[in-house]
Amino acid sequence: MAASSYNSSARWKMAKGFRSGLEERVSEQLAFLGIVDCYETTKIPFLQPEKRRTYTPDFILPNGIVVETKGFFTTQDRQKHLWVKEQHPHLDIRFVFTSSKSKIRKGSKTTYADWCVKHGYTYADQSIPVEWIKEREGPHGKAGSRKRVEPRAQRANDKNKDTGRGPRRQ
Repeated sequence: MAASSYNSSARWKMAKGFRSGLEERVSEQLAFLGIVDCYETTKIPFLQPEKRRTYTPDFILPNGIVVETKGFFTTQDRQKHLWVKEQHPHLDIRFVFTSSKSKIRKGSKTTYADWCVKHGYTYADQSIPVEWIKEREGPHGKAGSRKRVEPRAQRANDKNKDTGRGPRRQ
């Protein structure tokens, strides 16, 4: 194949849309060898495996309320909290924002506060409201009638307690 055909074929493929310079160079190589029209001609279906993740809350109040503090509330953060809420509906997760009036992204009319209201989250600005701290546990062991979350250190201490004899003396 002549060099002019080689270059014109590469220009045609570039118009088709390569994702990288390497794809373009390999296409040029194949075109030079007379192999054409084989770029992204087939789709192969697959299932992405489940990813197991963990969420570490910023603060857990004694009454079980989970408090997440956010300056920036990214798309990834918002998605994570929707997944956590879906999979753990018993948790009472609340947000404290630097400013709940911040937009969720540039050009959006939706604020952090709007997002919280839409998805059923309680929120505050700058600090934890005293009312949250004073809120009593509900009938299911938590404020807001949801399951209480024990901090890891507290669970470890509970396992080491000698129950039935009162407090341990040192």
